[in-house]
Amino acid sequence: IQGDWEAAAGAPVDSDGLRPVARDPYLQQAVEDAIVPLLPRDARVLDIGCGDGLSTLRFAPLVKSVLGVDYIEGFVAAARESARRAGVSNVSFMRGDVLDLAPARAAAGLVDVAVSIRCLINLNSWERQRQALDEIAACIRPGGLYLLSEGWSEGMDGLNQLRERAAMEPIRTVDYNLLMRRSDFEAHVADKFDIEGYVGLGFYLVMSRILQPFIRHPAPPRHDDAVNRLAAALQRHCPNDGLLDAYDYAGVYVLRRR
Repeated sequence: IQGDWEAAAGAPVDSDGLRPVARDPYLQQAVEDAIVPLLPRDARVLDIGCGDGLSTLRFAPLVKSVLGVDYIEGFVAAARESARRAGVSNVSFMRGDVLDLAPARAAAGLVDVAVSIRCLINLNSWERQRQALDEIAACIRPGGLYLLSEGWSEGMDGLNQLRERAAMEPIRTVDYNLLMRRSDFEAHVADKFDIEGYVGLGFYLVMSRILQPFIRHPAPPRHDDAVNRLAAALQRHCPNDGLLDAYDYAGVYVLRRR
């Protein structure tokens, strides 16, 4: 896994012209759009698994300070350079391991908000994912927030069932991604967090993973397709009523630290 990401960090975009850390740019936009309104203006934020730092830089003007942490030194270097070019002064980046965030705690203290987007799914076992969740909890002050969009297996199963009914092949995750069961996740975090909400992204995923392939057929679907761009824009106005949660593998949990 580390080798794959180190190779990806060597170029800002891949062979399809897409960012390696966010190959679906509009899904990334939808996740960030869900997180942004939840960030308190005076918050000290820890962005875990920040990758190239572009999400971190979007959050930075909205809060007091942000520390971005990533395991891949190449991404940390790229993020620092992006911050320098953008002239953002309230953000910093460091290399760190989500399985041992003691150095981040030493650098930032207990934070008001922790964020992770598709970070824990790069760990190869539920045991290691649980360890990471405990490490993240230890970084957040009592009453602080943990906002995360990882990868939820129930939503992927539901979306693939819908694709099967539409005579489509199932979506297959890359070998180094391990989706989490929402039921297992909720049970594990229950002793450290109260679950305040879940911002579903099912509308975007149905539009981009079901409708777009129909429109483009026989051409292959593309993450940067105009349908995806429209779906991300419309997702902002969707009611958070859980109607499409059965097809949602990327929604954002809102957890409050006890």
